[in-house]
Amino acid sequence: MVAYLRLTDANDNIYNFPPSFWITDDGSSQTQNIRNKAYAAGGRNIADGYLQARTILVEGALRADTLATLETAKRNLVKACFAGGKLSVVDDVVKRYIIVSNAMFDSSYQGDYRLEIPFPISFLAENPFWQDATEIEDINIVAGNDEFTIDNSGSDFLIYPVIEILADQGVALPGIKLTNASDGGMSCEYNDPNFVQNDLLEIDCRNGTVKRNSNSTIEFFNPARFLRLQNLVNTIRYEGNACTITFKYRKVYL
Repeated sequence: MVAYLRLTDANDNIYNFPPSFWITDDGSSQTQNIRNKAYAAGGRNIADGYLQARTILVEGALRADTLATLETAKRNLVKACFAGGKLSVVDDVVKRYIIVSNAMFDSSYQGDYRLEIPFPISFLAENPFWQDATEIEDINIVAGNDEFTIDNSGSDFLIYPVIEILADQGVALPGIKLTNASDGGMSCEYNDPNFVQNDLLEIDCRNGTVKRNSNSTIEFFNPARFLRLQNLVNTIRYEGNACTITFKYRKVYL
């Protein structure tokens, strides 16, 4: 199979780039904030070192047999790029994508050959990571005050999961606590007297939302700390009644 770029928008519309288009730059950088040392040479970086949003550059050329066909190809390309979405490489060695938006196009002179247009494009990737195409669902049935592990060792960086807690073990869950012993003991608690049998709680650590049965109940989430998964095997400690806990996440790549 010939490798080429594909863009899939939020409505699952697919645009396949012509074969001449390819990623020419997707470099990344860490946040920096240098402060000069007093009475000493050099400086100190006081930033957190997390990755910044990155720019993805794609370059290629549109070619056609007629001006009408070229015009259609150009309009389709521009519309797809403005829509943004998941940029992926078909036939990639790892099935992954990066979410891109805010397309910008450089104006290029066509020259004497009117049936070919050089087309450099730059995209913004607010989330700087390539993400695994397949979401992992790690399901754990706990008997109460239990411990289990979540394996994120295949990632290049830590991630924020979606945590689903289902009261499907015959008891209510008026108070629960989750602690990631592999992330400095970071913990969160949810205390809700209305969290009864068959209810589903979703703690979306990616987007900072807490919902029970699809309704926001973030007022019961205190302390409001959203758990992270380090890029290793994480030990999760649970305090509460029996239930089913599912961690949903995607491995990420630099």
